Amino acid sequence: MMRLGLIAIAALLGASAATAQTAEQGQYADQLRAMFTSVAGGTCPADLMADGLLKACREQLPQMAPGLKAAGPIKTITFLKTEQANGERFEQYQVAFTNGAPSKWTIGGLQDGKFKSVYSLGD
Repeated sequence: MMRLGLIAIAALLGASAATAQTAEQGQYADQLRAMFTSVAGGTCPADLMADGLLKACREQLPQMAPGLKAAGPIKTITFLKTEQANGERFEQYQVAFTNGAPSKWTIGGLQDGKFKSVYSLGD
C-alpha cells in the first residue's frame, strides 16, 4: 500500500513538472515569423540575423525563397520547448504553413538583438 502511494505522488509530481514546462512561453515566435516572411519575399532580414546566419541565408536564398513562397502564409507557430546550449537559449517551434505539412524549426543564439541560428531538421 505504501509503495502505491509513492508511485501516485511521483506521478503527481511528474504531472506538475510537465504542466510547468508546458506553461512556458517562447520568446522568439515573432522573429521567426518575420524571418520566414522576409525570405519568402526574397530577402534575408539583416536586422534579425547575425553575420554567419545572414551569409548562409543569402547563399541559400535562391533555393529557400521559392519553397517558402509556395508553402504560403504561416497558419500557426506553436512553441514546443526551450533548450540551452553553450549558455545560449534555443527555442523549438512547430510551424504550419497554409500549404504542406507542419515542420519543426529551432531559432536561437540571440546576441546583440540578432540570431546566430535558425534551422529545421526536416521533421
